[in-house]
Amino acid sequence: MRKNFKNSRGIKGVYMTTAIITKWGNSHALRIPSKMIKSLGIACNDKVYLETSEDRIIITKAPVPEKGTLEYLFKDYSGESFKTTLVNPVEPIGNEKW
Repeated sequence: MRKNFKNSRGIKGVYMTTAIITKWGNSHALRIPSKMIKSLGIACNDKVYLETSEDRIIITKAPVPEKGTLEYLFKDYSGESFKTTLVNPVEPIGNEKW
């Protein structure tokens, strides 16, 4: 159902509909209509922020990482996680001058 109205924040022209929460594995899922997705400018695999406020779930599009940041460089990386350990030797290992 499409309605033109002001929501609780005074925003006009909000698309509003009902949906059913379903089971998806051990989690719950909510289908978002494609018209709503398109109107927000989001697509599959885009990151969003989920926030609860009283009896509401608020979905906000996450900002795209800026070019040149580590987040931007690794935004599409889906390989194994990289783990490192902090090395803080007491004695020099090579030709370091302390």
